Amino acid sequence: MTRPPKRRPPRQRLTNPRAAVRGGRRGRAIGLAAAAVAGLLGGCASVGPTDNPVARKLTWVSYLNGDDLRAACTKGESDRYRLVFNADYQKHVRTYDIVGDRGTGGALVEARVLEATDLARIDLDDPAAVARGPVAKAQLSPRQFALFVLRLYESGAFEPAPSGVRLPSNGVYWLINGCRRGSWFFNAYPYPSDRFSDIRFDGPLKELDGGVQGTGVPYPALPRPQDAPRTLPTGGQVDSAGVVFEVQVGRDGLVGPTAPFGAWLFAGKE
Repeated sequence: MTRPPKRRPPRQRLTNPRAAVRGGRRGRAIGLAAAAVAGLLGGCASVGPTDNPVARKLTWVSYLNGDDLRAACTKGESDRYRLVFNADYQKHVRTYDIVGDRGTGGALVEARVLEATDLARIDLDDPAAVARGPVAKAQLSPRQFALFVLRLYESGAFEPAPSGVRLPSNGVYWLINGCRRGSWFFNAYPYPSDRFSDIRFDGPLKELDGGVQGTGVPYPALPRPQDAPRTLPTGGQVDSAGVVFEVQVGRDGLVGPTAPFGAWLFAGKE
């Protein structure tokens, strides 16, 4: 008995075969590029404050999230606090890392100011200094340290964070986290908001920063509430100053992986 010939399925017609090939190649190229970036930067978790501007950029979201502090947060360890003031990431950022001294009851403060590169301030003997920014270290007495922790408490730092809030890199906000008595905490204060207006912890920091041992760099003037950016600029992943991004606040830290780039939601993402 002769079997009937098998019927081949009808061919699908491509309205533009060349476009299909280009799309496939482009998709594979994007995938390979993403994999390469992930492989290159996959281990970029923060190990704390750094003077290296490249390392700082690669670990910035991990630093904001306090991954290094969280990993070391156990009973018996010294209390540690991290406060970051962002007044447009490309223009002015201040960081404060504070480590308690269990022996004396005081604490050591390490403050940094990161501003837009000013060619007029470049030191030919140390050209990278302008990228590092001013650094200051100061010792807090037990009374000063206790007052600082009290101001954090009064500012609601140890209460749940405002989950769901998105913080654009071109905006103004405080992000704080740390380890207190063996317990991890995280919080955010976007501007403008009642939370930002009610903070109390900035007073001791500004007083310290303006002293002899401070950075000597004044805080920038805040924009009018109606002029403060609350979302990323539209039209792409970069503006005239550089890359723009945002982080999203969760109940117990930033949303998404924070090494290498955390929850960076770039402007222009489809």
